[in-house]
Amino acid sequence: MTAEEIRDFMIGYHGLMQSIVMDGDHAADDFEPCAGDASIVIFKQKDGEDREQKCRRALKAAIEIVRAIEAGTIPFTRIGIYVGEVIEAQFGKLMLRFGSCFAAANRLEELCAYFGTTILMDREMALAQDKEARHIVAIGKVTPKGFEHPIHVYSVYKPGIHKCPSGVDEASLANFIQLKNEAIEHFIGNAQKGITPNFQLAEHKLHQAEMAFRKATGQLDVATLRISEYIHEHPYPLDTFEKLGMTIDEKQGQSIGIRLLLLSQQLIKAFDQEFYYALVENTKWENLFRIKWFKEGDVIMRVGDEPNGIYYLARGKVRVEDAGGNRIADLSEGDIFGEMAYFTMDRKRSATVVATTDIAVRRITTEDFEKTPMLHSLFAEIAKRRTRPV
Repeated sequence: MTAEEIRDFMIGYHGLMQSIVMDGDHAADDFEPCAGDASIVIFKQKDGEDREQKCRRALKAAIEIVRAIEAGTIPFTRIGIYVGEVIEAQFGKLMLRFGSCFAAANRLEELCAYFGTTILMDREMALAQDKEARHIVAIGKVTPKGFEHPIHVYSVYKPGIHKCPSGVDEASLANFIQLKNEAIEHFIGNAQKGITPNFQLAEHKLHQAEMAFRKATGQLDVATLRISEYIHEHPYPLDTFEKLGMTIDEKQGQSIGIRLLLLSQQLIKAFDQEFYYALVENTKWENLFRIKWFKEGDVIMRVGDEPNGIYYLARGKVRVEDAGGNRIADLSEGDIFGEMAYFTMDRKRSATVVATTDIAVRRITTEDFEKTPMLHSLFAEIAKRRTRPV
């Protein structure tokens, strides 16, 4: 665009946005374009209005924006909503405003991209709702960049909003919302109910919620995926989790590790196009590796057992023993075990594996492994290398 075209586009965009949020029974008290395509919308407490009613107006305005996006009236827009105090001061002809809620709302707007949502709001905003309460979905507890305290974040899932088709079955959607909210409660804990963070139970509920959302909408819920990814990366709560929840930072540029990862992918692509597509681009196979937890002393597999899957050790340590109980090896995070039985004549476990700490693994079942040729070829090569003289 030329400078004039950008000017006309932005004036038109802000004009439409202003008409949406300043009209109707949800009307905001102030609308201020800022930083090019961004805007600040302020909802003050009106005479005879309580704090909860003000919050409901704000969410209703946000929903009207989303409906305008879905109708193609305005371009896609992310919305962060935060309840807080604002101080105003006159400076010449300008009205200056101060308050931490501006930064918080801005961070929530940015986090919409990470969680795949259009709206993110804080807990006070979510708890203030009445008619929309049944559509409120817990997203997680996060400490955004630049913040020293966490924000409990929520969104709204209803027909016509957030990848939910207008004709979505309400009962199926309600089932997803219930499962997702239960999952997040087990993920972050609830002191009032005596619930402490339990990633194992949370992951189980998240998987149920993921399936429920797919069944109801035919879509993937990115917000659910993000929490599952976090649990897979951190199978047990970090020491800082209770205080900070998930810490999410914006990456400025790409680290050397990321650049090397991208380079390695290109080298794989140059080496074997088919293998690159199956392993790097088509990542559906990752979902076949479900996370499981074991306690210290648990036996994961025994010599002579029928194979029940291949394991990737995500957290903790295990001991590998032979039929006589003699230690063969110690495995730690990043190691794979259990594949050998699939490439022997008798298809039996050749070793016993015992957890020497509390562990978390990602396991692919025999059924899923056998029906994934790419993984079968990969693990066949791993097994082949392990059978070479030690």
